[in-house]
Amino acid sequence: MKKLIFLFAVVFAMGFTACNNLDNPVIDPDPEPEPEPKFYVYLCFGQSNMEGNATPEAQDKDYVDPRFQTLACVNFTSPSRKMGEWYTAYPPLVRQGTGLGMADYFGRTMVANLPENVKVGVVDVALGGTKIEGFISEEVPGYIKNEADWLKNYFKAYDNDPYQRLVDMAKIAQETGVIKGILLHQGESNNGQQDWPNKVKLIYDRLMTDLNLNPEDVPLFVGETVSQAAGGACWLHNNVIAKIPSVIPNSYVISSANCPQRGDGLHFTAQGYRIMGQRYAKAALKVLGIEATIEEPANTATRYSLCSAAKDKL
Repeated sequence: MKKLIFLFAVVFAMGFTACNNLDNPVIDPDPEPEPEPKFYVYLCFGQSNMEGNATPEAQDKDYVDPRFQTLACVNFTSPSRKMGEWYTAYPPLVRQGTGLGMADYFGRTMVANLPENVKVGVVDVALGGTKIEGFISEEVPGYIKNEADWLKNYFKAYDNDPYQRLVDMAKIAQETGVIKGILLHQGESNNGQQDWPNKVKLIYDRLMTDLNLNPEDVPLFVGETVSQAAGGACWLHNNVIAKIPSVIPNSYVISSANCPQRGDGLHFTAQGYRIMGQRYAKAALKVLGIEATIEEPANTATRYSLCSAAKDKL
């Protein structure tokens, strides 16, 4: 009898504990952060014009809305930034020693035309002088083997795999935001090569797979090189860029018409980067359902206007 009473007591205690645990569920002390649906992230990659080749001027340093963020893709010492962390997007965005580029006024224009509860972040991996092959991981070793030391050093900053660095940083960005598009400016080093669109598609498709993205939700925006009328040295490549929408359905070409260049036929001036950044943004905003009116050029202050009804849609 005593044994039966003891067993009954044990079973009762176990049942009470189980019921008590139902009332007090275990809470994960370190839950995974949820991405913010109003934090729009754009991946950026390419060569020197995406990297940033113009010295920022006073107007570029005065104020950047903290709603525009950049994810450091390398460690910086000046300014002090740690790889994988978000910062207000003051130039340089790509790495120390670079300048004003395409992403700067893209992000500034985006936040100026989006509701105040929306943030924009850029993840920018770019290397001056690199061919599109520099973003095809298996081709990098053979490509850079006989290249100049300065280019090899650019690759070292990304552990000799810029594509993988872009993916790794994009995954960090996905912890806090939602990838809304991709910006590309590259082609001077592949000037006129007819297989370039297919190589861009290879990279784009890999990004969709590696980041679990739906191509229908992630447009690609591709900027033209310096135009022939502006004295571009690689204007021929714009004929190749024009073919991108026939290869990647959800893609858009960003015109470089009337954008000033610095005199080398390759790189835009600071004003040229402002204009190109605005044009990338105008195209991205249109995809979001916003028709933004942006006055060009932005030599002093950039003025924006937007239908408030369109803003309220987001």
